[in-house]
Amino acid sequence: DDFLQRPDLMCCGRTVVGMAAPRGQQTDFNYFNKTDPRVRAFFEDVQKEMLDAGSAMSVFHNEVAPSQYELSPIFKLTNIAMDENTMCMEILEETAARHGLYCLMHEKPFANVNGSGKHNNWGLNTDVGDNLFVPGKTKEAQERFISMVAVLARCLNVHGDLVRTGAACSGNDHRLGADEAPPAIISLYTGEKMEAHLRAVMDGGELSGYGEDTTVIATGNNEVAPITANLEDRNRTAPFPFCGNRFEFRAVGSTQNIGFPMAVLNTAYAESMGVLSDKIEGGTAVRDAVSEMLSENFNVIFNGDGYSSEWPVEAEKRGLINLNNSYEAIARLNSEKNKDLFVAQKVFTSDEVDA
Repeated sequence: DDFLQRPDLMCCGRTVVGMAAPRGQQTDFNYFNKTDPRVRAFFEDVQKEMLDAGSAMSVFHNEVAPSQYELSPIFKLTNIAMDENTMCMEILEETAARHGLYCLMHEKPFANVNGSGKHNNWGLNTDVGDNLFVPGKTKEAQERFISMVAVLARCLNVHGDLVRTGAACSGNDHRLGADEAPPAIISLYTGEKMEAHLRAVMDGGELSGYGEDTTVIATGNNEVAPITANLEDRNRTAPFPFCGNRFEFRAVGSTQNIGFPMAVLNTAYAESMGVLSDKIEGGTAVRDAVSEMLSENFNVIFNGDGYSSEWPVEAEKRGLINLNNSYEAIARLNSEKNKDLFVAQKVFTSDEVDA
């Protein structure tokens, strides 16, 4: 009923007129509070409908903004996950209507409170089930992991404009770079311990050696055992942070079909993997090829606060592009560099990119 009284919400999916919420965001209260009973009943129905359709949901919970919630369909192969993600959006809307609710998926539905996005947890696996983004315990697995990180650094450094274009939509212009979403500057967050290891590799050290340790979080309570955690914290201000066994593309908009952002990312990564492969097959030692790739693209690694006013200044010094609106991002889609990429990887023809 409240929604139907708001023509701005009905027409635009976001508030255009009206006062700001008198109590604001009340971050801790919303994020850590119990889920509203009506919303819990709604999500339980969504969970059942998703499961009936063959897609399991791993979690649903409150988010920071009032009436904002997060759900996570469990990971699958990319093309299947894309279809199920779209199906999930339809199920959310249909189930909400049955519960007398309306599901707003605009990236910034309300002014002065946090907006919404999709966090694409992106992994890379071999055809025999090896996860290439797990550091591993063996020397071979650790060498392979650091090699894959070097490929990702080049991917985001050389094709950061294209990865940003994958997350370009009008709603995201209200959100990217604000105080709740990663900036429009594409950078790679490795964490401080991994950064130190990568620097050691560039200084001549071995690829292996990272991934053997874990971090222990003390609870401060004698009745609760210490908790073992990943080596690196997940930086929520970064568009591409490391999450222990995957990287997370946090910049995608909440209304977006994830097909295009993921196609762009996978294409750019495949091309960079080919560059490393060519170096090695051309006779360069694996360690030296990885070290060289890291040295050429280390400027894209940033482990600081992506929300800070200093970061755009620093990013410009590093040569990283800041495409802070969708018009500028989309205008770069059919540059010669990007057309060459899509054509070489046999994803799009030059004319298809222009179209």
